[in-house]
Amino acid sequence: MKKRIAILIAVLALHKADNCRVFAHPASGIVVDQQGQIFFIYSRHGVCKLDAQGKLNNIHRTSGGHWLCLDPEGSFSHTQPKYFERISPDGVKPALIFADGGSPIAVLPDGDLYYVSGEEELTPGGLQVARNSPSGEISVFAPGLARIAEKPLTGLAVAPDGDLFVACPSAVFKVRRDGTFSELVNPIRLEGCDVDYPDNNTNNALPYLRGLAVDKQGTVFAAGTACHCLVKITPAGKVEPILQAERPWSPTGVAEHDGAVYVLEYTHANEPKEEGWRPRVRKIARDGTVTTLVTITPEMKIP
Repeated sequence: MKKRIAILIAVLALHKADNCRVFAHPASGIVVDQQGQIFFIYSRHGVCKLDAQGKLNNIHRTSGGHWLCLDPEGSFSHTQPKYFERISPDGVKPALIFADGGSPIAVLPDGDLYYVSGEEELTPGGLQVARNSPSGEISVFAPGLARIAEKPLTGLAVAPDGDLFVACPSAVFKVRRDGTFSELVNPIRLEGCDVDYPDNNTNNALPYLRGLAVDKQGTVFAAGTACHCLVKITPAGKVEPILQAERPWSPTGVAEHDGAVYVLEYTHANEPKEEGWRPRVRKIARDGTVTTLVTITPEMKIP
């Protein structure tokens, strides 16, 4: 009997570990402020800042975290400190908001924070979008989206005009301030995708979009993690890969600033962290020139 119990416990432990692998992924958080400073999450180490002179610092040391966003007016609500944290000093704006969990986040100029949530308690991570006001009120936003979008929801971005863009593995939706929404593209089909399914799970739809960014013209840039590429989507819904990452690198996050696009990439992004998650940041200039701004190596010491 004891031997059977031991075997059962081992099987359950293996099953639990295998389930955890399905959901494990490196960080997608990257933003660029008005001064051109780049902030990105180095998984298991914290938030790093790369200033305009190329100096790298760790500004928020933590062992977790996946997402970052900028709060334009610093109106962030402190009602959910367990999940979201303002890591900029008081009075500084735009403020930098850090998400400890796996939920994409975005803040509009009025201070409303949007995040991907569960269906019942509206805690981070799930199948729908929730809105947290500066006063702490939490509500479901665009509830009909959960019935149409492919699950799970994997990315959020705010356009300069205040519209919200939402990604799932193979589609992007545009959501207006009143909660109405439309498909920007659904589904996305890429020719010649260098397929790398998350944790070998072939049920995930390609290109398995993660981080999103939107420019002033309404063009969306999305990290196609499972295809090792950055995807550009025009306001008319035309899809084009504009940056390819060589294995073992894959894009996981993206930011746009002053016409340039900044891409956060990780090694082994679709495999367990034991395979080694190391980040780098590349920049696509207005003229299309690609520059590697920083590559984190295992021996690198970050002050």
